[in-house]
Amino acid sequence: MASAGIEEIRSWILSRHPERNDVAPDENLIESRLVDSLSFVELVYAIEGASGAEIDFDNIDIRDFQTLSSIEKAFFAAV
Repeated sequence: MASAGIEEIRSWILSRHPERNDVAPDENLIESRLVDSLSFVELVYAIEGASGAEIDFDNIDIRDFQTLSSIEKAFFAAV
């Protein structure tokens, strides 16, 4: 079962893509253009808001942001 935080991120993505009904946990958000270079920073802030933790931009690993599964593992596993 997905965490409440990752569901918030899924909703954030879907709100920007009204043509979509869902985002699969392992769908690559960048390759599918659900998150582009302009919305990436917004995604980081959305994750911070949902997780309650600050993300250090100097130490970002892009792999942590590629799928909902990787976001959940990196930012919501301990929540």
